[in-house]
Amino acid sequence: MEEAKPNKSLIEEIKLYEKKAKEIERIAKEKYMEQVSDLKQKFGKASEEASLRAKEVIDSVGNYVKENPQKAAVVGFGLGLGLGLALGWFFKRK
Repeated sequence: MEEAKPNKSLIEEIKLYEKKAKEIERIAKEKYMEQVSDLKQKFGKASEEASLRAKEVIDSVGNYVKENPQKAAVVGFGLGLGLGLALGWFFKRK
C-alpha cells in the first residue's frame, strides 16, 4: 500500500499560515513592549511628581514650625498623645 503524499497546495497553505502566525507574534510583541514603555514613563512621572509634592509639604511644615514654634509644639504634642491613645486602645482590644 502506498503512503498518501501531502498535496503541494496544502503544504504551501501551511507555510503561509506559519508566516502569518510569526507576523502576528511580532506585532503582538511590539505592542506589548510599547505598553510596557508607556507604563514605565507614566510611573516615572507620577513618582517624580509625588517626590516633588512631598518635598513641598516638608518645606511648608518646616517653615510653619520655624514661624510658629509654640503652636507646632502643641499640635505635635496633641497628635502624639492622640496617636498614642488610639494605638494603646487598639492593642488593648486584641
